[in-house]
Amino acid sequence: MARVANYSHMTPQIAASIRPHLQWFGSFNKSGELKKIQVWLTVNQGNIEFLTPESSYKVKRVRRNSRVICFLGKENGPQLLGQAELVTERLAAERVYRAYRKTHPFLMLILGRSIRKRIESGGQVVVRVHPDEPNPLTGVTDPAV
Repeated sequence: MARVANYSHMTPQIAASIRPHLQWFGSFNKSGELKKIQVWLTVNQGNIEFLTPESSYKVKRVRRNSRVICFLGKENGPQLLGQAELVTERLAAERVYRAYRKTHPFLMLILGRSIRKRIESGGQVVVRVHPDEPNPLTGVTDPAV
């Protein structure tokens, strides 16, 4: 039996915003300007995670400044501020990949092969965002893989 995420301690707005597994990820460029880009999201033990190529601007900006803002669901959705961490472990990338296959099965038919190749070559990283306290996602893993 698949585990179902427990949203009971979240506000209804945040719970509804993470269900589509989309976010606008906000990181800061050299001049301090917020740059937002739409990415998929998964939640793992209360942390937001997503895959991105190691050479992406998201990775470069996080290396320079790990403070980020996640806009859940849509560009002006609920905001979660936090610290981003770049995770290069293949097992972490494979877990997020499996989550993507559950949350975005049709798009993964198209994109899955290229993502898988980058994971295998080490060119894919996991961006893991640790939301500031109090973390409304504490204890949540969605989807369960």
